[in-house]
Amino acid sequence: DYYASRGLGDVYKRQFLRRNFTLKKQCDKIGAENTIRERIILMNETENISEETTVDKKEKKFSIVDTLQFLFLLAVIALIIFIRQMPLFTVDGNSMNNTYTNGDLLVGDKKAEIAEGDILIIYSDVLKERIVKRCIGLPGDQVDIKDNVVYVNGKALTENYIAEPMNTSDMSIRLSDNEYFVMGDNRNNSTDSREIGPIRKDKIEAKVTHNLTKQYHITPVHLKWFKRIVIIGAACYIIYTILGSFLLPLFSGKRDTDEPVHSDHDQTEK
Repeated sequence: DYYASRGLGDVYKRQFLRRNFTLKKQCDKIGAENTIRERIILMNETENISEETTVDKKEKKFSIVDTLQFLFLLAVIALIIFIRQMPLFTVDGNSMNNTYTNGDLLVGDKKAEIAEGDILIIYSDVLKERIVKRCIGLPGDQVDIKDNVVYVNGKALTENYIAEPMNTSDMSIRLSDNEYFVMGDNRNNSTDSREIGPIRKDKIEAKVTHNLTKQYHITPVHLKWFKRIVIIGAACYIIYTILGSFLLPLFSGKRDTDEPVHSDHDQTEK
């Protein structure tokens, strides 16, 4: 009985040890699977973080590009409005000496009220070109030139702006309700209302408000380069928009297809 009970006890002991060994293997296997699962989760979180960082960088990049595009379009729109409302004129000749000289860049205001003594940008149907002259007589005025002195409504004008004493023929004219009498400050070297007649109001483009050359040192050369820069910038913007709308989606799609796709099974095996 003693040996039998002892043998039986060895059997129980062996069964107990075998069961414990099996449980330990199962626990080790479960622990390894949990470790692999945790690694996969960590890898996925890392990839998600990197993808989010990449998206944030792209969004930041696109936001900067969009801002630059908006500023460029805003500058172009402002330039168009400025040119339409305040036309530019380059003085050609010496008819306005010494007020303006040849090559001066002037800017005018279309909506400004016209008064006697204002300098106007005009289109002459007789000369077939734009000219700049000083307003001497307003609609309804009586303008007389006698003994080289200008009279408006019987009153002699004090003209401190003329380049030299005037030497011209006598004349007399009554302006209608839509006419202006204009003359150049260089009276002896100017083609104006004395030869081409009064100027209708619809031929007056603007009243000169600034001399950009004398006040801001901006010359017609600067204006030409500015126009070239605007044209080049507009061309680059159009090209960028066209290429961006067609080529960028193609490159981004190709990049997505070239990236390898890792399945959960591959990650588990790794």
